[in-house]
Amino acid sequence: MSEPFDKIDKNNEELENVGVDEMEKRGDFFIHGERINGQDKGAIALERINRLYVVLGWISAAMSIFVSPLFVIAGITFGVILNKQVKRSGNMIILSNIALALINIVISEVILMLSNNIIYR
Repeated sequence: MSEPFDKIDKNNEELENVGVDEMEKRGDFFIHGERINGQDKGAIALERINRLYVVLGWISAAMSIFVSPLFVIAGITFGVILNKQVKRSGNMIILSNIALALINIVISEVILMLSNNIIYR
């Protein structure tokens, strides 16, 4: 039960024993109690940003089917940004945004046609 706490305490003791200059020379850093290399920091930040773009892309896809097809612009933008960072990672977001916007347009037209038939009969 206390193993994770022991691990964090051990990491903190290592930090206290190792000077900052020595830690920078080794390139080791601790984030949330886990040791990572200095070279990995950019990859971790990029992965977090990629997750953010994926979430925002799917949120804009949901908004495009329920609110307005104009949210597709944001979804396609997030998909393109994902494709630039990681190859083929945003294709599904782009396609789903376009498909859901088309479904929204078709459903809107059907509702308008039905309401016109009800009003002018």
